[in-house]
Amino acid sequence: MSALQPSPILTLAALVAVTSAASVSLAAPPRGVMADGNAVAEVPAHTAAPPAEGTDPKLHEDGRPIDGVAVHVRVWHDDPKVAQAAIASALKEVRRISAKMSADRRHSEVQAINRNADREEVILSLETYDLVQRAMTLCRQTGGAFDPTVQSFDYLWNFKRRPAVRPLPDEVKARLAHTGCAKVQLKPSRAVRLLAPRMRITLGDLSHGHAMNTVALRMRKAGVANFRLRIGRDLYAHGRVGTRHWYVAVQHPSKPDRDVVQLYLGSHAVATRSWSDRFFRKDGKRYHDVLDPRTGMPARGVAQATVISTDAVLADGLSAAVFVLGPKAGVALLNKLPQAEGFVIDAQGKVTGSKGMKGYARLPAKIEL
Repeated sequence: MSALQPSPILTLAALVAVTSAASVSLAAPPRGVMADGNAVAEVPAHTAAPPAEGTDPKLHEDGRPIDGVAVHVRVWHDDPKVAQAAIASALKEVRRISAKMSADRRHSEVQAINRNADREEVILSLETYDLVQRAMTLCRQTGGAFDPTVQSFDYLWNFKRRPAVRPLPDEVKARLAHTGCAKVQLKPSRAVRLLAPRMRITLGDLSHGHAMNTVALRMRKAGVANFRLRIGRDLYAHGRVGTRHWYVAVQHPSKPDRDVVQLYLGSHAVATRSWSDRFFRKDGKRYHDVLDPRTGMPARGVAQATVISTDAVLADGLSAAVFVLGPKAGVALLNKLPQAEGFVIDAQGKVTGSKGMKGYARLPAKIEL
């Protein structure tokens, strides 16, 4: 894949013109209440500042939750019928892929793997097999900082449960024996086998990235050149809204009413993982849902990681890996990959960006957490 072509940085005057418009939240999950005790909180990663509703007749949008994840599509097009058809097609495609790849759907292919593949081979469709292969490649490239077998910890760290539960250290240690992408066996026949009992995998955010890539390709083939798709915490933008690029503000990891930086995307995906996406506090300590697959514990030392790429699957996988690796190793990984840029905010608020990030935004040196 060719290297990223950064969008130009807008002037301050242009930025003011854009941000003065009405702000619309792109939050995927409902925002919880940040509180001590066992309260679980979910905070959106990105917001957008489009033209005020009703001021642009060429801007069309629709959205709905799909399998508990908020999905939203915007299209800028002259013909309302073309735009509405494209939006309906996009939502249908996201629903199809979710039904096929969600670890929570009873009849999905991923559920079939998790039910059976520790005892016998499971034959996958080409589409799902290809994404599992990509997950394995990302696992190797990141040294296990991204690992789809992290799902094996799901029964211990169930952040959807209220009240949330902190597992015992011995429970986490025992479950480590059932993780690791080296224990996932793939065959050219599209068969997958899990080599440890009670092992589980997830395609999670990668399936969101795959859905965004697939919808983007379909949109372009249909002649729709200006659109933005948001699935949960992740976003893909292509083309423009009138004369400007799509605007995305990356939210502050601890203060949801503030932004860290503004991005203008021409044909890119942006994925952010934050310690505030979903978390609980216990005995004054924060436990968030970005787990280090190598330890089974929430990754430490990082508040937020954001990755930009023309490939939404890569952005999704790397955002989790960079969060786990931390600023030094995470940004070093990004600097080795010409198709990705990004930045990390550590637990003290220091911001570290990859070499090419300056083509997308002016990053602050530090933020107050």
